Amino acid sequence: MLTFQASATLVLGMTNARPADLVRQLLEQRDGLFGFILALTHDREAAEEIFQEVGLAVVEESARKAEIARFLPWVHELARRRVAEYYRRSSRRRAVEHSEPLDELVSLAFQEGAGDPAAVSLRQEHLESCLEDLSPAQRELIERRYRDRAPLSQIAAKGATTEGTVKVLLWRVRRQLARCIQGKMSSPGEVV
Repeated sequence: MLTFQASATLVLGMTNARPADLVRQLLEQRDGLFGFILALTHDREAAEEIFQEVGLAVVEESARKAEIARFLPWVHELARRRVAEYYRRSSRRRAVEHSEPLDELVSLAFQEGAGDPAAVSLRQEHLESCLEDLSPAQRELIERRYRDRAPLSQIAAKGATTEGTVKVLLWRVRRQLARCIQGKMSSPGEVV
């Protein structure tokens, strides 16, 4: 299977046209868009497939020489529709069904957080640094919940505590990470 970047280059190479603005913007926003799709699907394989579909739609619009005034909201809406199609045709439903209100909240969060790709990359570097500053117990909690996708009930059972306590601990650690990242982003000499 071709990656989107390779297939976009292939399609554009056939016409001998230089990459269109829409395709350039898609490639610049690839990580953010993929993260958006992954946040909606919670399935890396499905997210890759949906990203490919969105990429092809962008290439088609580019070939039509479509003019899109606000690229990110437009491409996020394309992605949301593809995710909805994925859930409609998916025979294996997860315990948590696809939710339009949740999609809207995720979409809003990504729109608010969308920005300069360099700033996003810098925030990610700071996140990694801030994760290293956590205590081993805090780091394990974050890894179990977000890397391993362990349910709250499982984390609570392992720690001999309640789900409510786990939620509060996660909230505190996320707040600590946010402050750490914000502090590093606003320190003198940083380019935001």
